[in-house]
Amino acid sequence: MVGIDDKKIFKVALFTAICGLVGMIASANSITPQTVQIKDMDRGMLDKEVSIEGMVTGVIQSQKGETYFLEVMDGTGRIKVVVFESAATEIQKTSVNLESLTQRRIKIVGKVTEYKGSLELVLKDASSLKIVA
Repeated sequence: MVGIDDKKIFKVALFTAICGLVGMIASANSITPQTVQIKDMDRGMLDKEVSIEGMVTGVIQSQKGETYFLEVMDGTGRIKVVVFESAATEIQKTSVNLESLTQRRIKIVGKVTEYKGSLELVLKDASSLKIVA
């Protein structure tokens, strides 16, 4: 009977773990968030990253001027998109004025959150906002 000793088991486990890590790192950039329609968003998606595309129907700047709130409508519903100061600053460095996005079609990636009983989408980062039209 051929025996398998601890060293062989360790080598096989180590090789498998390294291959798995390399595969995860290689495919990390190709994993994209699920694209959803606003009407399909629910509390079961809280803390999940999703992608939506829609028309900006309004832009409000916070009283301190550091955070922006975009009202986005996709034909199935409406949602508030929160753009915190760090992302807003980076976006404006690319010559995009957030206040001028009204009536523009955008695609965004963000995390589904809830604030005062309403679902919101928090923009992931500056590169997660694309102007479509």
